[in-house]
Amino acid sequence: YLSNLHQINLFFDTIQGFDDYITWVQRDQVKTKFSKTGQFFKNKSNYYKKEENVKKFNEIFQDFDNYIDGYNKNYVDSQKEKLCLYFDNIEGKKLDDQQRTAVITDEYSNLIIAGAGSGKTLTILGKIKYLIEKKNVKPENILLLSYTKKTVDELNERLKKIGLEACATTFHKLGYDTIKKFKTNVPAVTNENTLSKVVKEVKK
Repeated sequence: YLSNLHQINLFFDTIQGFDDYITWVQRDQVKTKFSKTGQFFKNKSNYYKKEENVKKFNEIFQDFDNYIDGYNKNYVDSQKEKLCLYFDNIEGKKLDDQQRTAVITDEYSNLIIAGAGSGKTLTILGKIKYLIEKKNVKPENILLLSYTKKTVDELNERLKKIGLEACATTFHKLGYDTIKKFKTNVPAVTNENTLSKVVKEVKK
């Protein structure tokens, strides 16, 4: 009982120490760490009613997913308010509320669905700017990929204009550069002529 009460105090210290967006991985790590304590006190708030921390712990831990959802929403809202002027000037444009949410949300995956011309690239630039300038992420640790050379060239030009050192590349170039790092015999990059020859050979 006393050791689990101690774990409750550690749990409160953990959640009170949150000062950033909490990913689902971090959330599940906390749940795993205190799972035994959660099982020990589950449905026992009335039994241990003289210990107020037990009731408080159960209210939070037994619904921890929703607790983190609420925490993250409050964190995003506070960042929007704190960095209001910052998000008003990304390439001289203001990010709308959904774009700001996308930039601040720091999940392992964050799917953005929007039509052409709706500001997806601007959102990407805002995200990179935010990571570098507000989260102190090194530009070389940001992997920015696109499918075509045209979109990569546009991204790099726009990054350069706003003074960001991050660099975009295509999926193919990333793969090719990775091969070159570890292989002495680098494979030739194909083109329309070589592809045509391969097709003709296969047809024979």
